[in-house]
Amino acid sequence: MELRLPSKKNQITAHYERRIDPNRASYDVLDWGTRESQLARFRVLLDVLMRSPSPGGVPTVLDVGCGLTDLCSFFEQCRFPVDYTGVDLTPGILTEARRRHPGRRLVQADVFDGGPFRGGQFDVTYCSGVFNLQLGNNDEFARRGLAALTRYARHRAVANFLHIRTREKYEHCHYFDPSILAAYAETLGRQVDLVEDYLANDFTIVIHPR
Repeated sequence: MELRLPSKKNQITAHYERRIDPNRASYDVLDWGTRESQLARFRVLLDVLMRSPSPGGVPTVLDVGCGLTDLCSFFEQCRFPVDYTGVDLTPGILTEARRRHPGRRLVQADVFDGGPFRGGQFDVTYCSGVFNLQLGNNDEFARRGLAALTRYARHRAVANFLHIRTREKYEHCHYFDPSILAAYAETLGRQVDLVEDYLANDFTIVIHPR
């Protein structure tokens, strides 16, 4: 997706660049509340992968906004093999990811603005937390992001969002109405699953591409 104003991309980059510290826990660098909440989101994706077709045996996964590649580490810890590709907008984040995890396949790109990937290249595309930083155009950002994720996915496009029902809200975050996003997602795929039962402040949308 093109964020239209360069300041939007700069806002994203600046937010995460200033959080980079070699001694800081990866979930904290990425501005997640706790390691436990991060893992809860990952478990939803793992469940999706375990129920998704993978003709080649090992599913190909595109992790959009991969940060420090915690998702890849999670799969390794679960002993669930994936063919992993991480992509992120922020150069400093990728530099730190490569330092912590040499050898992982990482790409710097804005995949919502064309990007280097072709349609249907991956079995599953995943986006965790990317849409939650308050940018002033988050609803449009989410719609266009979901469209791109669906375009790159053969079997499932998965994304999570902060839930509007959460009681404690932060000014720098954006909160979404799941029914509105799910209705839009239905225009993109043949089936949409809405998962809301893992955290009070989060939900996941799973799109089955046509």
